[in-house]
Amino acid sequence: MRISPLILCIGLFFSSSSFASTETVTIPVDDYKAIINRLDALQKRVEFLESGQDATKTTTRKPKPASVADDANYKKLADDINIIYDTMDELETKKLQNKLNFGAELRTRVDTFKAEDYDYINLTAFLNNLKSGATYFEAASKSVTHETSRKDYNNWSNRFRITMDALVTDTIDFHGRLSAGGYWGDSDSGDAFFDRSQVLLSNQEQGLGIDRFYINWIPKGLPVPFALTVGRQPSSEGPPFEFKENTVRQSTYPALLFNGIADGIVATIGLDQYTHLNNNGLRFAYGKAYHSDTDSYLNPFPFMDDNEAGDSDIYAAFFESEIPGLQNSLMVLSYARIQGLPTTFFGPMEPRYYFSNENIGDMDLWGAHIQVKNIMESGLDLFFSYAGNHTSPDDQSDTPYGPVSIGFFSWDHAEEQTGYAFYGGLRYTIPYDPLNNPKLGFEYNYGSRYWYSMTVGTPDPFNKLATRGSVYDAYYIQPVNKYLFFRAGYTRAEFDYTGSGTYIGAASATNMTLDDIYLLLDIHF
Repeated sequence: MRISPLILCIGLFFSSSSFASTETVTIPVDDYKAIINRLDALQKRVEFLESGQDATKTTTRKPKPASVADDANYKKLADDINIIYDTMDELETKKLQNKLNFGAELRTRVDTFKAEDYDYINLTAFLNNLKSGATYFEAASKSVTHETSRKDYNNWSNRFRITMDALVTDTIDFHGRLSAGGYWGDSDSGDAFFDRSQVLLSNQEQGLGIDRFYINWIPKGLPVPFALTVGRQPSSEGPPFEFKENTVRQSTYPALLFNGIADGIVATIGLDQYTHLNNNGLRFAYGKAYHSDTDSYLNPFPFMDDNEAGDSDIYAAFFESEIPGLQNSLMVLSYARIQGLPTTFFGPMEPRYYFSNENIGDMDLWGAHIQVKNIMESGLDLFFSYAGNHTSPDDQSDTPYGPVSIGFFSWDHAEEQTGYAFYGGLRYTIPYDPLNNPKLGFEYNYGSRYWYSMTVGTPDPFNKLATRGSVYDAYYIQPVNKYLFFRAGYTRAEFDYTGSGTYIGAASATNMTLDDIYLLLDIHF
């Protein structure tokens, strides 16, 4: 007999209502009534069948003989019970989904690179020169290797993400994203070609990494709209990356100023009712770019400062609004100060292997970004960003081979420097339904000799927004449906100065170029 499982299902179903004060499963009234009616009918059928089939009961009636009809009744009962099991599973699934929603993203990409007239430091020669007594600057100068041309064909990569969000209460929501990926067959532990730009492409690891997890707390009853965002912030692939990435806005911060992983706290104040501007707010942010500790289990207090660089703290403010008179527009004014930048924040040459980690000074960054989507229903999207940076260096840092004065944009003597960059582009949606309205886009960015941006979280193979020089970027997006699209593109970077993506070391004139032709497939579901 299958009485106990049925009764258990019935008990579980009704017991869920006893916890309505903490968890509620919402289903249509008609579905609820249908389930109750079916349960009542099944219970009556079970009682009827029991009365004729239970041989242990004492009765003056003859036991009802088994028949084909009884077998059919039992089969029907079994089928109905299975339906109830499926219904309960569905309810439990809905209950879970009411708490936490999941999504997934998969990207596969193939690139062909061509680099010309570039110089790089041979690390083996560099170390040998240091050991022989050369200063840091002398060792770097003697270790430069020049290559006229190099190509890399058939370079494939994957990127996989799991997205999640939950409405915890009517004032608290949660968001998270896990990422994994890397190059096909990658077995080279060396650094990226120009800079460490693979952070969010591959997470520098084989397993899933967490590139964002945070809660928004929006308390009610305050005189001014207020939100507090705590955790690993939504700080990568910000405006205007949603145009090229063919998605919605992914980050709070404009991409030219900051694009990467950031842990911190952000307080947002809504100003719409005072300024009469749409989507108008003021944000204040605090985070840590670097925390210095001993990182050794041999130390009794491994969480203590290692007396080298100390911490790098970030303080920032952002003013955001829709542009008056322009729908689907965005304007962001930004300022950030990074206090205590360490020597480990480096790019292509990884000198942290050769000298101790020191605090070399502070940096200020500022920027302005505007963008408009679908101007006057024309299908045209436009954007423009400007950003600047200014360094305030300390006196000197040390290497294991003796004191060497190094710092911001210098090998031998660090002075205050100012850099700048701008970034503009457009995207046009072709109104052709048979091809699902494909998109054409073009972007251009330029960085000066002393430009530095915290943009290592780019989804591209190299950090184009850190380039000291010009970058031309054209692409075509072919949607297949609302989940899947292809993108084909061509990117050319023309470097005017070395050191793109780092703030340590002198920037020298160069004629380096990098060409990239690629095709990618992207699916979100």
